[in-house]
Amino acid sequence: MKTEAIQQREIWHEIHINAAPNKVYQAVADVKQLAHWWTTDTRGRSAAGEKLEFWFNGHLSAEMVVTALEASKRVCWRVTTRSIPDWINTEIEFNIFRRDGQTILHLRHTKWPEDAEMFPECSMHWAIYLLSLKEFLETGKGRPHPYDLPVNI
Repeated sequence: MKTEAIQQREIWHEIHINAAPNKVYQAVADVKQLAHWWTTDTRGRSAAGEKLEFWFNGHLSAEMVVTALEASKRVCWRVTTRSIPDWINTEIEFNIFRRDGQTILHLRHTKWPEDAEMFPECSMHWAIYLLSLKEFLETGKGRPHPYDLPVNI
């Protein structure tokens, strides 16, 4: 009997940011800075093995375990079961590097199940929040939830 492998999808975005790699790293690793570009209600401790919580409209949307922190280079999280169903067990990775004199951030949100209904909307939201991150780092003011661009309302 032949078994089919479960297909998984991933979200992948690249953005160029006019800031030093260590500044980009801090913005994606530090709880207080995450609140300036993703959601204003960000809780927890950003250290390997610790948990972060991201709240939207008074509800916990995602709890993440910090799985890797490499100063100025990489931040990784694994989504726990205390999250919206489509996100459970997905993984989020921010990779930061320099190319041709520019700082570049790669975001990968992986291990999505094939039937995840939120996949297209979340891809759009990640793009919007990465623009918020860029704005935060380049101007000092991002557009975190609830001040972000509304999508599918």
